[in-house]
Amino acid sequence: MLATAGGSPRWLLGLLAPLGLPAAAGPLAGLMFYAGLWVGLLAYAAVLVRARALPHRVAVAAIGGVHLFFLLAPPLLSQDVFSYIGYARLAILHGVDPYVAGPLAAPGDPVFAFAGSKAAPSVYGPPFTLVTYSLALVGVPAALWALKAAAAVASLAGAALVWRTAERLGRDPVPAATLVGLNPALLVHVVGGAHNDVLVLLLTAGALFALVAGRSGLPAGFATAAAAVKASAAVAVPFLVLGSRWRGRALVAAAAVALAGGAAGLVGFGGHALGWLAVLGTNQAHASSMSLPSLTTGLLATVLRTARADLLPVVRIAYAAAFAVAFVWLVRCAWRGADPIAMAGWATLALLACSAWLVPWYVAWLLPLAALGASRRLATAAVLVTAWSLAVAIPF
Repeated sequence: MLATAGGSPRWLLGLLAPLGLPAAAGPLAGLMFYAGLWVGLLAYAAVLVRARALPHRVAVAAIGGVHLFFLLAPPLLSQDVFSYIGYARLAILHGVDPYVAGPLAAPGDPVFAFAGSKAAPSVYGPPFTLVTYSLALVGVPAALWALKAAAAVASLAGAALVWRTAERLGRDPVPAATLVGLNPALLVHVVGGAHNDVLVLLLTAGALFALVAGRSGLPAGFATAAAAVKASAAVAVPFLVLGSRWRGRALVAAAAVALAGGAAGLVGFGGHALGWLAVLGTNQAHASSMSLPSLTTGLLATVLRTARADLLPVVRIAYAAAFAVAFVWLVRCAWRGADPIAMAGWATLALLACSAWLVPWYVAWLLPLAALGASRRLATAAVLVTAWSLAVAIPF
């Protein structure tokens, strides 16, 4: 598995190490894990179909139980959690700005062997990077499990907020909470891998709770804070502004949070604070193998008998234009009174579909919106995107 590229020490494998099967180290390990993901997806879909018949206590116990399991499990398909630790250690222990250089700047650091994208500077918002600086004060094992615990708690808190928001909307909370809390991509990749996308999920869930509670400024403020972790979360901000009772207050709150985040970045990193946005643009110049722009490019290259590299920029521009059109149309619908939560969900789905860089943990951005939007089709689309994400990171 990718997360053990630097070795498999006991501190990485965690408390579940004694339960590992001998086959986990054999040639069928990836196939078995991939099959398990699909079994989990089918079980997830079956639970969602019958969610209304599920007793509340059973739903809560199931969500809590699977979170505990993936908290105790080691990270599997991503090295990003070690990159978070690596950037913090670069700044605090080695005096290197993480928006200028990657882990390669400190090859002797204990986290180096485990970190991914060793040459790449940070692509995460400066406020998130500053918060992670405390991880440099402890060893790599403690930092890993602190992030794992934080991811599990944040995910559970997000599911709880979705539950409470559904109740405020007068709906049965079980279908909404299970759509989020039992999602296999969330559990395996986000909780299991301690991805910071769980903070986007939590802040988005908080924004939706505040929106339904009638808090005019908080929804847009929370959504803007989510964008300080992952810039892509900004796609929901206009819809939460439009859905607020007092749109002027919502705009002020969003601007205040953006200015506070920008100020923190400038104080912490100076002019390099904007480097993460440039790296994000660089990522879009590439393409994940299973993103729609990548698949479209491959198909056109085969049909037209031309080089894939020549077509990718054109296809990327076409998908970007399609997203822009969809986004404007959805904002127009929200302006005219359509459910802002559902419109934000469809916009997020459009972003995932049109992005050239797609990884499974991005599903977390969509889940709260799909769970609480007044659209059954959006919830179904979230399940389909989850299924699609299983093919994005095939572990063999």
